[in-house]
Amino acid sequence: MKQHLLLIACTAGALTFAACSSDDFADEVAATEVAATTKALEPDESLFPETDSSTMLYNADRSTGLSRCIAKVPDDFALAWDGTKASDAEYKEIGDAVAELIEGKETELQKFLAIYQWVIRNVKYDTKGENRFQSAYYTFQHKLGNCQGYSNLLNTMCHAAGIAAFNANGFVTAQMLGHAWNYVKADGKWYVVDSTNSRYWPMTPASAYNQELFPNQIDVTLFEDDNFVYNWYGGALAITEVKVWDKPQLTVPFSIEGLRLFSFNPQKALPASVREIYLGSNITQLGEESNIGLTRNGKNIEAIYIDAANRILRSEHGIAYKRKGQQVELLFLPPMMSYVEFSPSLKTLHKNTIQDNTAVETLVIPTGVTKIEPWVVENAPNLRTIYVPEDCKYLDYDANYNFVEYNEPTPNTFIGVHPNCEIIKGMPTTGIREVRM
Repeated sequence: MKQHLLLIACTAGALTFAACSSDDFADEVAATEVAATTKALEPDESLFPETDSSTMLYNADRSTGLSRCIAKVPDDFALAWDGTKASDAEYKEIGDAVAELIEGKETELQKFLAIYQWVIRNVKYDTKGENRFQSAYYTFQHKLGNCQGYSNLLNTMCHAAGIAAFNANGFVTAQMLGHAWNYVKADGKWYVVDSTNSRYWPMTPASAYNQELFPNQIDVTLFEDDNFVYNWYGGALAITEVKVWDKPQLTVPFSIEGLRLFSFNPQKALPASVREIYLGSNITQLGEESNIGLTRNGKNIEAIYIDAANRILRSEHGIAYKRKGQQVELLFLPPMMSYVEFSPSLKTLHKNTIQDNTAVETLVIPTGVTKIEPWVVENAPNLRTIYVPEDCKYLDYDANYNFVEYNEPTPNTFIGVHPNCEIIKGMPTTGIREVRM
């Protein structure tokens, strides 16, 4: 027999549960579930992107992957000055110095080498943090900067000389320390330039430097079409913006310029029309752990679907997960999903699994979940029904801030839900799922 608990009050300070009999409650629950009937939350298989024979970058090291992307960019790539690294007056002053420096130099390579030699001979590393903002102008004027200052200055000087260049940020691979460096194009050939450490290489072959530098992102756009912006972001060839999309279902492309996409990480808000996202077997990232763009920029999403052929990611009931052997890790819960049913492959629900969510009305925690952390739900004012496994354990802190297991929800388990939220032990029996229409 199912047990039902009525959550009379749910605040950060107190929870009160009142029990009622299964017989008295059965008709009300059944009526509620039938009334909530809408459509089945299943993907339209025809909306997944078609696979193609594009070059796969995911298995390559990051330096090789980025170099393959740069090999596909148009001739004017990174040639325009974006004006963000120096004011007009600062840029002119740096430009005047560059003009003197490259006077008499006939080729772009000669001009680049003159700039590079000036930077590595004149700029000293800022060990005391005096150049706080690492601006190109401060580095130029005071001859002082850390890796970002070096990179910003070399980039600015190259543009002042009419040479294509851009910044890369990432890591020194051996130590995984944050680092900044440049890519520079001279006489039609790209170079990877680490002026901080007085070294540079031809961009290809990447094997010359791929054990040294790990590019995480760049400050220019790789490709762009009518609908999307594509860039190297989070160590991946990613879609970083959806510019235009006038349908509720968004199909994320499989490739661009013959290169397979492997990240969907929008850094700007998705178009308001988009309600569902369809990802193919190619997308293996939704961003990094602390930078999943959909959490900030997918506020209107009701469901996300992932091709079953995807070996890294999967979706169940419109929720995105990362595969972890036989288990899964929650990646993205659509903010506008009203009926949330988690995967039975989850074992633990962590703190703030649902947070600041006004859409969710019903939450189903499946039988596979064995532990629920405190503050698993925080500020979901319209959450009225929670199904929980009968034998799961609830974690909370004791007086010494150690985790203790409880058999029932604690005052800190579900915070800020609807005042009359019902916690039901057991799973729904009708198989009907609510979906916001």
